[in-house]
Amino acid sequence: MNFNQFVVRNTMRNKHLYLAYFLSTMFSVMIFFTFSVFAFHPILADGLNRQAQTGMMVAAVIIYGFAFFFVMYSMGVFLQSRKKEFGLLMIQGMSPLQLRKMVFIENLVIGLFATIGGILIGLGFSQIILLLSKQMIGIEFAFYFPVKAIGMTAAAFIVLFLLISFFIQFSLPKLSVQTLLKAGELGKGSFKASLWRSLAAIILIGAGYGAALWARGTTVFMVFIPVVFVVILGTKFLFDQLSVFIIERLRKSEHVFWKKTNMVVFSDLAFRMKDNARSFFLVAVISTVAFAAIGTLYGFQDMLVGTLDRTPYEFSLADGNAEQIKAVDDRLTKENIGYEKTDYRYVTTADASFITEADFNKLAKATGDQTVAVGKLQAVQVQPDVGGTADSSKQSAVTIDNTDYEVTGTVASHTLAVGMPLFVIPNDTKIPDASQYETVIWLTADASEEKLIAVGDALAKNDRGLIAKSATRHEIIGMYSPILFVGIFIGIVFFVSAGSFLYFRLYSDMDQDIEKFRMIHKLGLAKKELRKMIYQQIGILFFTPIIVSLCHGAVALTAMYHMFNMKMQLAGWEVLGIFLVIQIIYYLVARSFYFRKVYRTLANS
Repeated sequence: MNFNQFVVRNTMRNKHLYLAYFLSTMFSVMIFFTFSVFAFHPILADGLNRQAQTGMMVAAVIIYGFAFFFVMYSMGVFLQSRKKEFGLLMIQGMSPLQLRKMVFIENLVIGLFATIGGILIGLGFSQIILLLSKQMIGIEFAFYFPVKAIGMTAAAFIVLFLLISFFIQFSLPKLSVQTLLKAGELGKGSFKASLWRSLAAIILIGAGYGAALWARGTTVFMVFIPVVFVVILGTKFLFDQLSVFIIERLRKSEHVFWKKTNMVVFSDLAFRMKDNARSFFLVAVISTVAFAAIGTLYGFQDMLVGTLDRTPYEFSLADGNAEQIKAVDDRLTKENIGYEKTDYRYVTTADASFITEADFNKLAKATGDQTVAVGKLQAVQVQPDVGGTADSSKQSAVTIDNTDYEVTGTVASHTLAVGMPLFVIPNDTKIPDASQYETVIWLTADASEEKLIAVGDALAKNDRGLIAKSATRHEIIGMYSPILFVGIFIGIVFFVSAGSFLYFRLYSDMDQDIEKFRMIHKLGLAKKELRKMIYQQIGILFFTPIIVSLCHGAVALTAMYHMFNMKMQLAGWEVLGIFLVIQIIYYLVARSFYFRKVYRTLANS
C-alpha cells in the first residue's frame, strides 16, 4: 500500500467526519454561487443603479469572507477531532512532513469535490429561487446560464482551499505526540467558575437590554455601540462562566442530579459547556446579527409597504388647483376606472393641527373610519393607524386662541397623518393666524393593479404633487427588494453557518460520547434511556446559544423599531419565529442521525 492509497482508505474509514466537513463546505460554495447567479443576472446587473450594484459586490465579498472564516473554522474542528489519530500515525512512523502532506491532499480533494458539488447543486437551487423570485421579492427573473457565476465561484473557492490547505498544515508539527495522544482527554479535570464573572454576565446583559429598550428615536444611535460592546462581553461571560456555574450548582442538588438519567447527562456537561464556550459565543453573536439584519430590513419594508396597503384611497392631491383635479378626473374616466372623490381641510398652528368635526366625519364616512362627536370646548385627538392599531396616548387638553379645550378621547385614522398633534374640533371654532391646507382624495374600485400603476405613473409624471398609492408601492418594492434580498441572503448565510458550528462541535465529540455510553451500555442501559440522554444532551447544547441569540435579537429589533417610535412589529416576530422553527428542524434531524450512529456502534461492539 503506497501513501496515496493510505490517504484514500483513511478517508473512507473516517467518512462520518469527512462527510460533515464536506457537506458544510459544499453548502458554503452553493450559497456563494447562488448569490453570484443573482448578482450577475442581467436584470440586476443592468437594471440597478451604481450604488446598488456596488452593494451587491460588497455583499458578495462579505459572503466570501465569511465562507473563508467558516471553512477555516470547520477545518480546525475537523483536525481537532483527529488529533489522537495523528498521534497514532506518528508512533507508527509517519513523519511530520508526511502528516502535513496527507492533510494538504485531503483538504484539496475535499475542496475540489465540494466546489464541483456546490456549483451543481447551486445550479438547480438558484433556478428554483429564480422561479419563486416574483413571489419572494416582487421581481420576475428570466432564466439564463450563469457562466460568470460559475467561473467566479470556481476560481474563488479553488484559491480559498489552496490557501487553507497551505496554512492549516503548519499547525500540525507544533503538537507533540504526547499531546496528540491525550487529545481525547482534554477538557477533563477540575475547574471552578468565577462567581463574580457569573454575576457580571447577568449585570452586563441586563444593563445592555435596559439601555436598548429605554432608548427612543435618535437616542438609539447614541447607545448602539456601548450596548453592543456590553452585551457581547456579557454573552462571553454567560457561556464560559455563568452556564458552568449553574450546571455545577445543579450537580450539587441531589434532587436534580440523582433523578433518573440526569447523572449521566450532567456528568460532563459543565466540561462540554466550557470547551464549547467559544463556539456557543460565535453562534449567539452570528445568529443575533442574522436576526437583527433580516428583521430590520423585512420590518422596514413592511412599514413602508404596509402603510400604503392600509391607505384607503388610491390618489391624493394636496393644495391642487381646479385644473389639476380635473386632470385626475378625466384620466380615471378615460380608463373606465370608477371612483369616489372627497376633500377635506385642516389648519396648522405652531404647536398642533386641527380639523373640523364636519370635515373629519365626511372623510371618515368615505374611508370607513369611525366618526366622532365633539361638544363645546371639547376636542378629540386623532392618532394615525399603524399596523391596524392606533397609539392610545393622548393629551388632556389643547389651547386654541388662549382657550383650553378638553381632549375627551382619541380616534384612529387611516388617512390623516400631518406630522404633529392633530385634533377634531367643533365646526364653529375660529383659529387666528393659522395656515390652511386642502386635500382631495380619490377612492377607486374594480380596477386592476397594473392599470392603477400605469395611471399613477402617468399622472405623477405631469403633477409631482400627486400621490398615487399603487404606483408608489410598485416603485418602493422595485427599489427595496434587491436590498432586502441581499440582506436576507447574508442573514441566511450567517444563520446556517451558526448551525453548522453546532453540528461540527457535536460530531467532534462523538468518539468520546461513544466510549462513555459503551461503558454504561454494558451495565444494562436500555435503548429508550440512551435515546433520552442523547436527546437531552444535544438539546441543551443546540438550544442554549439559540435561545440567547433569540433574546438578543428580540431586544435588538425592538430597539430598531423604537427609532421610528413603533412597537415591536409582527414582521420582527415572524422572522424570529421562522428561525426558531428552522433550528428545531435542524435539531430533530441532527439528533436522529447522531443517535442512530451511536446506537449502531454500541450494538456492533
